[in-house]
Amino acid sequence: MLHLDDVLRIAPGVLFRQSEDELVVVLPGEGRFIVLNRTGAVVFQELNGKRTLDEIATALSESYSVSLERAQQDVLAFANKLLERGAAVKVEKGG
Repeated sequence: MLHLDDVLRIAPGVLFRQSEDELVVVLPGEGRFIVLNRTGAVVFQELNGKRTLDEIATALSESYSVSLERAQQDVLAFANKLLERGAAVKVEKGG
């Protein structure tokens, strides 16, 4: 399970392309894809291996005028799904 101080990055080999208001994420190893809405696309593209999930949630809260608690819950849930599907990987602390 992820925590707000965790850092993720997009998994190697994962491709993505913007298509109007959606982001299509291709998981080549599985031959599958995920379609993300605008908010999901913003979170996904922030997974740069440097920002914590809490930093991403804070930025999302400020940009979309939602409570920080709600943004934190949503970012954690979404990040867990991306991790489970192999679209993102956790960056180990100190590495």
